[in-house]
Amino acid sequence: MLWKKPAGMHYTELCIFIDENVPLILEPGKYPQLEDKIYNYLWLVVKALAIKKRMFSNFSDYDPFSFYAANRLFFALRKNLVNQGKIIKGKEIRPIKSCLNYMKTLLYPMKVEYQNENYKTVISEEFVAKKFDAFKYEEQLKSEVRHSKEVVDQFYKYVTETFRDIDRVLEKVLKKSPFTSNSLDYKKIKMSILLNSLHSLRTKKKLEMDTGAVILWKLPKTMASYVKLLVNEFYSEIKLQIMECYDVVSVDDIMIEKILSGQDGQNYEYDD
Repeated sequence: MLWKKPAGMHYTELCIFIDENVPLILEPGKYPQLEDKIYNYLWLVVKALAIKKRMFSNFSDYDPFSFYAANRLFFALRKNLVNQGKIIKGKEIRPIKSCLNYMKTLLYPMKVEYQNENYKTVISEEFVAKKFDAFKYEEQLKSEVRHSKEVVDQFYKYVTETFRDIDRVLEKVLKKSPFTSNSLDYKKIKMSILLNSLHSLRTKKKLEMDTGAVILWKLPKTMASYVKLLVNEFYSEIKLQIMECYDVVSVDDIMIEKILSGQDGQNYEYDD
């Protein structure tokens, strides 16, 4: 991944390259290096346009937005090749002759979509965090009952298995990134997420993103906000996995509430 425009090339030349070579990527995976190059050039041009138009008040938004927009544009260009000449929703699909003009037309709509998606992600992460906190409080109240059924031991076993398979959890999150699993940038982002997680566990004893600097492993500083976004998604996914582990082994809540309330003074017995 090139994070800066190639020396000696103008942004218009990047667009010309895209326009000339888009027909070659009609078949996914046939020319993977060319696909990566076109995606990279889209990213560079989108970022340059967005900065020029001062689309965001926070500079940290430009890299994540560029990933979002480049991904959308890449598949839109390919889809246009497939549908050219067809009548869809009463309109004939005409070829996109200039990716630069197409980008300029979609730039602000994509900004709105990006902000909406980003807002949904933040809300989702906050929801998971609150749900996880409520989950921990509830389990404290019910711990004695659950311990009597050896649920804690079983829960520990499942959580341990989850963390042993943490690579699968991380890869689930990284599927949302535009990088292929065998690319160098994918490995750098993956390492950055793991280093941030390790730092959080060592310093805070919990998975919580620092408000300060983000640890970047061989990545440019401009990638900090994007890595932070993925780290938060990774933490949310782990918390969901932990809650799922407990759901598998937990005693029925209705029965536990009866025990806690001492309903009718009865003693309840359960099968393991």
